[in-house]
Amino acid sequence: MRRFVILGHKAAIQPNFSLNDLPGGAGRMDVLCRAIGAAFFLSHDLRRDVEVTLLLQNQVEVKFVGDRIRHLNPDERSTAALIKHALEKIGNTDDGQVESTPGVYVGRNDISAVLDRLYQFGAHPIVLHEDGTPISSFSFPDDPAFFLSDHIDFTREEEQVLADLPRLSLGKTALHTSQCITIVHHYLDQQQRDEREDLVLCHKVWGDPKALLIKGLLEDFGIPVNLVRQAPPSVYPMAVDGMAEVRLMVRARDLARAREVIADYFEPPVSE
Repeated sequence: MRRFVILGHKAAIQPNFSLNDLPGGAGRMDVLCRAIGAAFFLSHDLRRDVEVTLLLQNQVEVKFVGDRIRHLNPDERSTAALIKHALEKIGNTDDGQVESTPGVYVGRNDISAVLDRLYQFGAHPIVLHEDGTPISSFSFPDDPAFFLSDHIDFTREEEQVLADLPRLSLGKTALHTSQCITIVHHYLDQQQRDEREDLVLCHKVWGDPKALLIKGLLEDFGIPVNLVRQAPPSVYPMAVDGMAEVRLMVRARDLARAREVIADYFEPPVSE
């Protein structure tokens, strides 16, 4: 599951806003609607493993659940209509959530309660922030939950609540909330492809010291490497009829670059 929690600082918490004035009278509801679209929409399909929580003015929570959602369309106006309908359903409910339309839930909540619920679900909260760890070197946990702000920075109180969470940076250039979500999806999609991708043989050496040396070099170039040994080194510490052979396995898309690096720094790569 991929989760996104978006803080709407000026967004309307009453249903009396106009669908014809989302940037103004609805408190930049347009930013939130675009973020929802970026989180869910594929070409001719929806991401079903996504959950988006809008936290409006740190008072009202509107949650969209991908595997249950219905009536979600790409245009901002119809998405805002779902939010408007949700706000109409909240009434005077002080606790719990109401399902306003299939896959859309509304209730009263604040950022601390949202964070606590994520922990209860086994999610791993992460703050998207320009001063965080660069995404190229970030190790994504299972079931990540990303906290983003709208067009306004996190407040001091929000920063305090989120202070202990890991921070992930998409770069020093300020981006729109919807753009950040698109980039995060891209990296997570790539990670899933890498996990499914079969590794290919890049090079063969004899003995662990040389294999580890080449592995470290390739990883310095951003190329992950798996070492496959013919036998455990503790059993056959010396090469016996090839038993100490070590194979360096890489992703298919990294093969050409990895062989170039090995050739430049060591020797012509040996394959089958």
